[in-house]
Amino acid sequence: MRVWLAAAMLLFFIGCGGSGGGSGLKSANGAPVDFKAGEIACPECHMDLKGLKDSAELIEGEKVTVFDDPGCMVLWMEKHGIDPAKAKIYVYTRDTKRWIPAQKARYSQTDATPMGYGFGAYEQGAKDRIPFDEMRLRVLRGLTLKDPKIRKKLLGY
Repeated sequence: MRVWLAAAMLLFFIGCGGSGGGSGLKSANGAPVDFKAGEIACPECHMDLKGLKDSAELIEGEKVTVFDDPGCMVLWMEKHGIDPAKAKIYVYTRDTKRWIPAQKARYSQTDATPMGYGFGAYEQGAKDRIPFDEMRLRVLRGLTLKDPKIRKKLLGY
């Protein structure tokens, strides 16, 4: 019984990328890195990343932590005490399809994102897009499309 439990725990930590949620990816120059779909799991929700769209990366030295949704990134960083003002974080934009610093992106509140938070990242601003700090605050307060009241207010259903 103990051997089975130890083996299960080992497989769990290997599958989750260890206790830190790392992706196994490394950045030699502190820049975001591309990855293959289906080979990395988000450390917050544990879903496989289907591609670059809506993904986010936290880079700490050479270590790259990859998320499937900007909302997952915000929640994971909060749980781990990482200050976004001091962190090197990137998002893959929907409009220009490239990596930019998360703090410079503008966020939609109504996009269909992998975990349903609704905050798709854009390089180009628009009147209905919000800055990073507001997006972060909304995620932390639960004011996302996951909340039926917010969804009804923003989408009408």
